Amino acid sequence: MVSMYKWQRIKALYAQGVSIRKIAKTVGVSRNTVRKYLRDVNPPEFKARKHEKQLDQYREEIQTMLHKGYIGTRIHKELVQKGYKGSLSSVHRFLRAFKEDDKADKLATTRVETDPGRQMQYDWKEWMLPVAGKPVKIYIHEVVLSCSRMKHYAFSLSITTADVIRALAESFDFFGGYALELVMDNAKQMVITHRGTVSFVTMMIF
Repeated sequence: MVSMYKWQRIKALYAQGVSIRKIAKTVGVSRNTVRKYLRDVNPPEFKARKHEKQLDQYREEIQTMLHKGYIGTRIHKELVQKGYKGSLSSVHRFLRAFKEDDKADKLATTRVETDPGRQMQYDWKEWMLPVAGKPVKIYIHEVVLSCSRMKHYAFSLSITTADVIRALAESFDFFGGYALELVMDNAKQMVITHRGTVSFVTMMIF
């Protein structure tokens, strides 16, 4: 199983048009692994060990110690003084995962900028909204122009192909047109069938 950082890097490189062979070489995994995680919509899940879960309560303090330049042994010593009963190896594993998460966050917020009219990006996320005292799940559709970073948001109560198309159509009206290229993440709603490693997607003509 690859780390969250490698999973996001595979997705990002593929979205930029990099070949599977080159992605495998860049990330340091096999081509079959790249294909596997390109097919997977959801990120890899990791089961933390008991002592590593206990370290979550010290996350902010660990981050402060890392900024001060503390190494694993020093961090473990400081945590033991605060009541932590886990081993040094658990701290080292937690630190590796912590640093990978930090890399993933930086990668996720890296801008992809192009010439005007060249590219736009689409993504969606879930949000729980209280309505009449009860939580209701809504979906936020975001379309971003890669050059100007101008954004448009649309909302829906479901996440179907029709919802995605409607959100895109609304953004095209808002922007007064559309770019030559549309980069999509979480695009499983547009896939109508899989054949091997190739996905056949719904074609949209506006």
